[in-house]
Amino acid sequence: MIKVLIVDDEQHCIDRLSKLLHPSHDNLLEIAGTALTVEEGVEKILSLKPDLIFLDVQIDDKTGFDLLRALTEINFAIIFTTAFEKFAIQAIKFSAIDYLLKPIDDADLNAAIVKFMNERSQKLTAQKIELLLQNTQSKKDVPKKIIVPTVSGFEFLEISDITRCQSEINYTTIYLKDKHKLVVAKTLKEFEELLSSHPFFRIHNSHLINLNCIKSYNKGKGGSVILTDGTEIEVSFRRKDEFLKRLAGL
Repeated sequence: MIKVLIVDDEQHCIDRLSKLLHPSHDNLLEIAGTALTVEEGVEKILSLKPDLIFLDVQIDDKTGFDLLRALTEINFAIIFTTAFEKFAIQAIKFSAIDYLLKPIDDADLNAAIVKFMNERSQKLTAQKIELLLQNTQSKKDVPKKIIVPTVSGFEFLEISDITRCQSEINYTTIYLKDKHKLVVAKTLKEFEELLSSHPFFRIHNSHLINLNCIKSYNKGKGGSVILTDGTEIEVSFRRKDEFLKRLAGL
């Protein structure tokens, strides 16, 4: 039986989540406790030793990140719950930790639990949390690292080390400065959205590039760029004007 703790500052949200977890997950999950504050959440974690925590992002005037920073050890999995806070969701996505948008949908909850069961790993969870806390030190700072799922597990990448991302239908190939490449089960659109706060630009339907890795630009109908790794990529004509504006703003 997997012990669950729910931390949320709104009792009705706790009640809704508890109701969704019963009865379909009764044979799998046990709600060991709930908490309405960060302080109570820390106490319950230490006393109950849960396997999985549903953790609200905003808890009164504090956050779920404050709760995690108050712990000396992370030996449980986390599924964040949030009513949408852009910065928080961006940091969570960069750390490859699951989250649910409020009001929580039953199908989304089931999918998150299945994902938790498939990826259960305390060591990996601790690594994800460490990256998450690094990425949430200040709202003025954009995340510097990203975790991407691969065939064999996960890779921790410095965002500045990514030269370009290339679409392979429902997969994306990430090319790194050290010539290493990774095939990731995410679409290029997902990476475009994820890296929107960084100097990346989708110059073509199939290519998202790091603008800091451009060596030269060749004029033409749309033109083309040559990257620092020697790759030449065509610039889509309809994206040319926006691309040149982005270059001018660097």
